[in-house]
Amino acid sequence: MLSSNVDLEEAQQPRAIRATLQRWKTALTFLLRREKGWAFDQHQSDIWDKTDTNQGRFFVNRVSNTHQSEEPPQFYGGIIADPMGLGKTLTMISLAATDLDSVGVEINDEQQDNSVPTTLVIVPPPLLGTWEEQLTQHVVEGSMEWRCHYGKNRFTDKNELDSVNVVLTTYHTVSAEWKTGNSILFSVRWRRIVLDEAHYIRNGNSKMAHSVCALDSVARWAVTGTPIQNRLTDLATLLRFIRAHPYTDPKAFDADICRFWKSGKDEEAVRRLKHLSTCLLLRRPKATINLPSRRDVRCPVDFSREERALYGKIREQAVRKIDEVLQHSSEASRAGGYVNVLQRVESLRLFCDLGLYYHSRHQNLQRLMAEATDWASVAQETFNVQRAMGPMVCAQCSSTLELTGTLFDDSASAHTSPEFSRCLKYVCRDCIYKLGWANHEALCSHKPCCPTAAVSISTSVFEHVSSLISPQIQNFSTGIPSKVKALIADIKSLPPDTKWYSNSLIVVFSTWRLSLDVIEAGLDQASISSIRFDGKVPQKDRQSVIERFKTDPSLRVMLLTLSCGAVGLTLTVASRAYLMEPHWNPTLEEQALARIHRIGQMQEVTTVRFYMRDSFEEQVMELQESKKNLAGVLLSPHDGGRMDDSLGTLQRLRVLL
Repeated sequence: MLSSNVDLEEAQQPRAIRATLQRWKTALTFLLRREKGWAFDQHQSDIWDKTDTNQGRFFVNRVSNTHQSEEPPQFYGGIIADPMGLGKTLTMISLAATDLDSVGVEINDEQQDNSVPTTLVIVPPPLLGTWEEQLTQHVVEGSMEWRCHYGKNRFTDKNELDSVNVVLTTYHTVSAEWKTGNSILFSVRWRRIVLDEAHYIRNGNSKMAHSVCALDSVARWAVTGTPIQNRLTDLATLLRFIRAHPYTDPKAFDADICRFWKSGKDEEAVRRLKHLSTCLLLRRPKATINLPSRRDVRCPVDFSREERALYGKIREQAVRKIDEVLQHSSEASRAGGYVNVLQRVESLRLFCDLGLYYHSRHQNLQRLMAEATDWASVAQETFNVQRAMGPMVCAQCSSTLELTGTLFDDSASAHTSPEFSRCLKYVCRDCIYKLGWANHEALCSHKPCCPTAAVSISTSVFEHVSSLISPQIQNFSTGIPSKVKALIADIKSLPPDTKWYSNSLIVVFSTWRLSLDVIEAGLDQASISSIRFDGKVPQKDRQSVIERFKTDPSLRVMLLTLSCGAVGLTLTVASRAYLMEPHWNPTLEEQALARIHRIGQMQEVTTVRFYMRDSFEEQVMELQESKKNLAGVLLSPHDGGRMDDSLGTLQRLRVLL
């Protein structure tokens, strides 16, 4: 629905860019056109038209078909929403490069004493290295200067920026320096601001969104492959950031577009949204770029006899527990049982990866749940399971916490932690900070209040259980898990000419580090060398890990967690990818695979999705195929834990099992 600006002429290539832009030149045309401001007097579509009548001059909003006599505030910028892998980073680097020659647009903006000729790029921490790598690769040496404002390396004086073309920083650095009174970020008027992965500010009430929107600049760009993730208001926050009048005010967006969705007038809502996107948003289909083909394969794996027997026992226990909880009449007792059910359902998924090695963890989990006398002792474990199944939604501000949130490791509010209640209500740390500790017991709406506990979002899912089975992994005393056997057999079956050469390397994704532990041990036993990239790799070391994978001829396989692989990596050196289990969120899978199938890939890409035959994994895949919102199907008690919702969720889980 949001595809727009597909047919554009090619812009002149900036002299500072060494890459042959080709298809990117059309994107640059859109960027340069939007940085000229409103097209009042030109024959092109825009939000505002200027009309002269006998009654005077009027400015007409073509989205809402309303008019006003005052000229709308000028606007420079827009939204770049190309799908993953189409070179959005190179496009924005090219725009910054136009400032150096005649290709650039002279903006008729009143110069201020605090103006600087610098582009500020705001990214998640994992993308700092990606941007530096892309700048080095695509910019003619010596023609542009870029520096990071991050960690110990920060600007303190405006004069330092005069010779710098691009400054790279992170969302949490901006959030941390907001309202400190001495931040260079908020002391100058930037030439332009670029938000990469801009959907991270989609919650307009968050501190992160407020701080980013408070930055001053001439032009403003929001770059995201998913401008709308869960609801239309996601787009409203981006419009507020880019300051496209009148949609700087979210109320105007609600009045002109959202209310038509709410009232069932879908056709009018679509018409208005399409016109708005045509004016402000660039989104082209992936077919715009001639990428090598991608072949997707689903590979069923059979349990061994011993694995099937143990899986059956775990499944029967889960079904019995659901039946038991469904008999509970009180909401409080049902809430406690629901937590136990979530643990058991996730146990089935993890067992599919680990086979018999899961047994010790399962026994330990049963003991933990049996011995738990307070919510705090099991809150983190439950939170990890819930988070693996889908995004967590804050009950106060409706912001979402994705698995990739673990990558934000420089948070300004690290001194506070989110709260998680026994009725499965999650409250983000920004809201905890605002509410204050005196009110945290009131976060649950039940009477009496359900117990709450602080939880960590920086620890990867199931990180703390790896030590339970690591000693057993080394000798495989009970045999290699069937799914790991299938992976090793498939790698060994590859023809020699596609096994270990550049652009023919292999990437293996799994949700859990625990699974990667088992896979790594199996690969070692098969004399297949590998390298790890997961939440334990420090931010400062991540780029060097990627470089080693690209350049070390002895390495054949990279093992990644989905939470790390879904954001900010370019792995076109690999042409084969394995997904070890279906994830609750299919978007996360596609984000991970886009690390390989993207611009720069020269070979056909093959993806292999493993799943255990006649297991719960097949149900997860069926839900993916029906394109249902998996988080909504399984995680409805985000609205305060209403009894009807948890009851319905339990009944659906019972059917799936």
